[in-house]
Amino acid sequence: MGLIRLAAAVLGAGAASLNTTLGNSWIDYFESGDMSGGVIQKRANRIVGPRSKNKNSDENIISSGSIIDVQENQCMILVEDGAIVDFCAEPGRYQFDASQAPSALAGSNSGFAALAHSVVEQFKAGGQRVHTQRVYFINLGEIQGFKWGSGNITFDHWEKDWTTDKPIWHIATTLMGNGVYSIQVTDPGKFFSVIGAQATGSNGSGLVRREDIEPQIKSEAIAAIRQGVAGLNKLRIGYQDIAANEYQLTKDVDKLLDEEWHEARGISVFKIAINMLDADEKSKAQITKFQETRGYTDPSMLGAYMGIGQTQAAQAAAANTAGAITGFAAMGMMGQNNAGANIAGLMQQGAQQQAAKSAIQSGDTWTCSCGSVNTGKFCPNCGSPKPAPAAAAFCTNCGQPFPDPANPPKFCPNCGTKIG
Repeated sequence: MGLIRLAAAVLGAGAASLNTTLGNSWIDYFESGDMSGGVIQKRANRIVGPRSKNKNSDENIISSGSIIDVQENQCMILVEDGAIVDFCAEPGRYQFDASQAPSALAGSNSGFAALAHSVVEQFKAGGQRVHTQRVYFINLGEIQGFKWGSGNITFDHWEKDWTTDKPIWHIATTLMGNGVYSIQVTDPGKFFSVIGAQATGSNGSGLVRREDIEPQIKSEAIAAIRQGVAGLNKLRIGYQDIAANEYQLTKDVDKLLDEEWHEARGISVFKIAINMLDADEKSKAQITKFQETRGYTDPSMLGAYMGIGQTQAAQAAAANTAGAITGFAAMGMMGQNNAGANIAGLMQQGAQQQAAKSAIQSGDTWTCSCGSVNTGKFCPNCGSPKPAPAAAAFCTNCGQPFPDPANPPKFCPNCGTKIG
């Protein structure tokens, strides 16, 4: 049940020209025909030419001497009584010889070792032609057109501190997304045993299209995408930052699906793409409300809001239909409450907080004996001065003098002794 590769001179010839090329030497001719439009597997087209020697042959028996044409990105499998007894993934034209051992031609494809081993073991066990033999072709190319829609995905949106850029607060948001993905058959033997064999039916059509497997793998793809988004929660980012991490997300999803699908069905993700992944309008409104409220907790922002309010009040007073004097009189009452002084005080307080945060972020702080962590020259809690740095004039081990005792080295340059 082996395959003999024909001379390169006849490769690529059509079925019609094969008559003149090979004369009467061929019995039947098998080809895949059209496998576009999402066709993943189909039974071979059996062509009986005008000069064929096998006019009354059985469609379920592959006669010795028949020709099988294998195209690029195809795996031809010879199935006998439901079991694969030979396969070929090398493009070319082959003559079938029932007297030979299985060929098991994998070409440059990896991952066919298990299939080859199974075929050889069956042959050793006496796998001879008994009942039915059929030729099927499996598409090894990229199968496109799969779509996914995530539905609602819960995602922790993190807000960052305006000065330190560190995450400080989060809220559960709802994401919605969609995109496309493509697959590829990477283990034809497993694919046929799990999916393809179920499609052979009584007539052996073996037709498997994209839409036949899409519902099942779509649900698993969405589950993997949800898991991938959950992984982004560890980064503590905002929903608007997901786009910047899209590449890593697709890699994680690819890995999850590849591991599961290849093991279970012999297929792998070829590529997954995200068209959109964004928070819903309700989540965006909640985040905007928090951001606005958060502004009132910052003295500088609160002072700015008050300043904007006074400016708007002045503009409204000038346009007051009851008279500008009436409007400005109302503003005078506001002035009696020292609104301007309050604004200036808030802006100053905000500047001080900003300076303190910057000092803390840069590490320029000192701890007073009272326990207060400070940035200035004096402790605001007890008034104690900032302690002077400890001086070290020389190495206590070897006596090496230091040129700047106020800033001694961490290790003695002469003997390596740790200083301080």
